[in-house]
Parts: sequence; C-alpha cells; structure tokens
Amino acid sequence: MNHKLIIAENSGVIRYGYFRDGLPVELYCETKKQESLVGNIYAARVERVADGIDGAFLEIGQKGKCYYRLPKNGQQPVKLSPGHEDKLYGGDIILVQITKDAVKTKLPVADGNVSLTGKYFVLTLGDKRSGVSKKIRGTAERERLSAIAAGYKREEYGIVVRTNAEGAPEEELNKELAALTARYQSLMKKAAFSEARSLLYREPPYYITLGKELPAAKLDEIVTDSPEIYEELRQYYGAEYSSGSTPLPSHNKNPAASQQKSSNSICRITLYTDVYPLEKLYRLDHFYETALQKTVWLPSGGSLVIEPTEAMVVIDVNSGSVTKKKKHADKIFYEMNREAAAEIARQLRLRNLSGIILIDFINMETKEQRQKLLAFLAEECKKDRVNCQVIDMTALGLVEMIRSKGKKPLHEQVRDAKKICAEKAAE
Repeated sequence: MNHKLIIAENSGVIRYGYFRDGLPVELYCETKKQESLVGNIYAARVERVADGIDGAFLEIGQKGKCYYRLPKNGQQPVKLSPGHEDKLYGGDIILVQITKDAVKTKLPVADGNVSLTGKYFVLTLGDKRSGVSKKIRGTAERERLSAIAAGYKREEYGIVVRTNAEGAPEEELNKELAALTARYQSLMKKAAFSEARSLLYREPPYYITLGKELPAAKLDEIVTDSPEIYEELRQYYGAEYSSGSTPLPSHNKNPAASQQKSSNSICRITLYTDVYPLEKLYRLDHFYETALQKTVWLPSGGSLVIEPTEAMVVIDVNSGSVTKKKKHADKIFYEMNREAAAEIARQLRLRNLSGIILIDFINMETKEQRQKLLAFLAEECKKDRVNCQVIDMTALGLVEMIRSKGKKPLHEQVRDAKKICAEKAAE
C-alpha cells in the first residue's frame, strides 16, 4: 500500500487529507486566516473558580478567555505564581494547553496536563506517570522502549511512548528524547519570566503537524502544491524527512503509486509543480462532495443516511431494494449490516464525526448475529487513530457508540472556511 498526505491550496483555502492507495482516509479543510488555538501553551491567569461546575475561567492572550476543567483527582496544574499549592484560586497563574477551540457560544477548553509531543514520545507536565502505548504488544519491545525512556525521566514530567516508536532505531529515539527535554527546559525558562496571559508556545497549523500524528510506517510521502507550505513543512520536520520538487506525472491513473518511499528516509516531502492541478489529480472536489452528502450508497444496493445533530450523530442503515420476501433474508441482511458497519467506521474517520453515535442497523432475528455484528464493528473501529468504542445495543435495537472529540467535523470545517472566504471577499 502507498500512503500519502496531500495538501492542496486554492485561493487561500487549504484542503488536505491522508490518502491510502489514492483513496481518502481522513479529510480536513481550513483557510490560512483560521487561527486554531489547539496545542497553544499559555501562562494563564485564573479569573475565577466555579466550583459548581468543577471548572475555572482563565484569561489568555489579549482579552481572550478559556474554560479549564478542574481535575477530578485533585491534581494541581503547574503553578507559575507562588503560594496556593493545594488548591486553585482567582489570580493564580498556571501553565495550560488549549485542547479544544471555541464552538459557537462555548469558550476554548484548556488542560493543565501540558504535553510536548514528538513522533515517538510525549512529555506530560501534569500527569507525571510514564508508560508505553497499549498498541505495542511485544514484551521485549516494551521493555526496550521503557528502558530508553527511563534514561530521560525526571520528577517534573512523565514520558509516554507512542505507537510510532515500535521498531525505531535507538539512535533516533534518543535524539528525539534529547530534543523534547531541551524543549521542556526552554519552555519552563520562558514561563518563569513571562507575564500573565502570555502565549508561550504556538502550535503550527494542523496541515503541518498531521504528518507526525500519522503512523510513521504508514506515511510514505507528503505532497503539496504550495511553495510556502512546502517551506513550512521542511522547517518543521527538518532532517527527519527528505525533500524534493519532482512533479508527480499527471498522466498516471493511479497517482498514489507514482512515487515510492525513499530507501534512505522516513518520508519524502514533495513540492508538486506539474501544470495539472494537484486537487484534480487526487479528485479532491469529488471526495469532498461525497464526504458531505447525507446518503452513502453501498455496493449491495443498500445505503447509509448520516445525520449529525447538535446532541449526537444518527446513522440509519437501509436495505434498499432487498426485501424480506427473498430467500435467506436473514443471511442477506446480516451481510448487508457487516458491509454497512465497515463503511460506518470509515465514514466516521473520513468526516471526523464524534461524540455520541446511534446506529439503526437492519433488524436481525438471532442474538448470535447481533453479537457477531457488534464484534465486527468494534474491530473496524480499532483502525481509527481516534478512540472509538462500541458500547452496546439498546432494547430498541439501536447500536450505541462514542468517538472522542478533537477537531471540528468536516462539514463544520468546510462551512467555516466558506464563511471566512465570504467575509474576506466582502472587505
């Protein structure tokens, strides 16, 4: 398989996504004018503590505010002002990181467990515990990675080993840990002399950082048609990735297979310079259009109807032309439900839908079929980078799921990008 991160810019709108063999797995959209706060680190001032909602309101930046959820375990954030070590009070200055952007009337959300993320490790300043990703199963490999991380462990922070670290050379792992610890020291030195509300670290745009979030073994190339973004990528990834400006051949019917991963590099960064537009080469118009449609057709003739609402995402599985009058209807409906389950797991990741998800599958007669379907759906959800869990089937036959929230869903990203472009045109 060939895996690529495609980043295309057109009139200030950046559409980007993770592609596997020419088909999108994840899609995103934003404009250069959009400034996400997610990942930013602040020396925030506590405006007031609201015990009734187990939270506090913080002041950040120039007249900016955010919401801070008080940890249930009573663990205190890193305090930059003296005193009050056992509890949070108004006027305290604390180190926080933004985890969610503002949504409608809701303020951005901040977390005291500030993390410094690399490709192989994460340094956590709030939670001092260390560990290895559960997805790394080999005992010997877990012990090897734990031993390497232990050499850099300090009382001030924890070290979490990411899945990407599995099988990585020790030299690379040590290099990143040294860089992360140096970054921590620089951050704390800056924080010690900064005024309240100061921005201590600005996270690069997600189209730049996404490459580090994707599994290292499953990313062969990052391709962009923007010289400016190309330079940003080179500066961000540095020597980790090779770079070049060889254009992809526009006549290739399978563009994802046009270039193979360099044998002496982790990943290749390519500036696309062909006259044929990159967005047309990868059929971005088509993929974004279908990813925003309510109805998804299945090869069997059935369909999914996906309805994101304010409170949850509702998905209905329709049998289409297949009726109960057909022979072996139970078997047919079970197979259609399996087909639908695989597509639902794919669509949730593609559209970045999250929160509570309710699925109305085609009715099945036997308990065994229902249990097998739930198990199959759970296995498909394990392919997702975001935590995605199948809970159970209700008495009404609805399947309950949850998917962790992060970035806005794709339909909101596209809507916001259009709004910003319209405002810019009206200026």
